[in-house]
Amino acid sequence: MASAIYSVEAAKETLFKHGFLDRKDPTVGDGIQEIEKKGFEFFSEYGLDFCQQYVLSTHILSIVESFFGDETCILAHCLRYIAYPGHIVCFRRGGPKAGRRALAVHLLAKGSRVGYCGGSHDHFLPTTKGIRFLNEISQSALDEVGCQCEEKAFPDGGLTIFDARIGFELKEGYAITFEFATIDVIKNWPKMVLSSSPELIQKVGDMERDLENRKFQKIRMNFVFRDPIASTNA
Repeated sequence: MASAIYSVEAAKETLFKHGFLDRKDPTVGDGIQEIEKKGFEFFSEYGLDFCQQYVLSTHILSIVESFFGDETCILAHCLRYIAYPGHIVCFRRGGPKAGRRALAVHLLAKGSRVGYCGGSHDHFLPTTKGIRFLNEISQSALDEVGCQCEEKAFPDGGLTIFDARIGFELKEGYAITFEFATIDVIKNWPKMVLSSSPELIQKVGDMERDLENRKFQKIRMNFVFRDPIASTNA
């Protein structure tokens, strides 16, 4: 598969057929370096700006919206995953029966290498729960259905959009991962917790209005505000 993120229609066709699409992008690599310097504070004003710039862009959200069709989807997960070589995992198991209910975005640090198992979303593959609480897939199971992992290298950084049923192996580097899913899928997921500061409340409100202004009414965010735990230090 060519390493590019095409028009929305072409991207949707690629996602449906292969399960993933990727793009080498040094601006993503540079942005990741900056948030790394700030300690990966994803749930700060800076972190929300980072999310808005690299994940909630009009082009990315147009692809997300086309993937889910008439379904409402929720941005419900944000976490950094470090390399885990030798382990092929997927976020969602179940193959065709599980349906197109979750879509993930990898923002890949400079020097990252990832193997994506194109077409694995079209097969029900046996999985086990790994130490990261993800679904692990054996190489032998992939071999049985004729799926091969295609290694992608991101020397200067980049991003991948992929069906959450796709198997992948994060061989080197790390991926800041965002996941969109339908309401029924996330109903038991923990919400993404933000401090209940006026600045963050205002920021999320601005982000929600921005989505509405850009006509992304079927894309929402799964944040909750909580007061910080008081210090017990004297």
